[in-house]
Amino acid sequence: MYNSRFDKLMDGIFEGFASPTYSTHYKSMENVQPYEINYTKDGAYLIFEVPGFNKSNLKVEMEDGTLYVDGTRTYKRDGEDVNKSVKQTFKIGREYDPSNIEATIEDGILSVFVHSYKKSEKKKRISLL
Repeated sequence: MYNSRFDKLMDGIFEGFASPTYSTHYKSMENVQPYEINYTKDGAYLIFEVPGFNKSNLKVEMEDGTLYVDGTRTYKRDGEDVNKSVKQTFKIGREYDPSNIEATIEDGILSVFVHSYKKSEKKKRISLL
């Protein structure tokens, strides 16, 4: 899953610290859906597998640097209703703007992009009215 041994080493070194810019994190564990987070200068991209979910039964929110994915769906198995839920949190970082998020879901793949806060210019000229 890692692009190189260097990426694996760097992820180990930075674990527990703020996420470095231009990095990629992968996760795949038992009972946790696989996901990938990519950090760039423009924002953070999350790709998260949520098979069987769609925009009507999945919710994405961000608060205090953490992205929350929550959803429940019902389907029939052997004539009985079965509920499946997903509830996952992702620590993205406080340098990303919770009011500027884009999310899509297609074929069970949730893609979320959280824009970085815009750095304010030191000097800005405005028009007088």
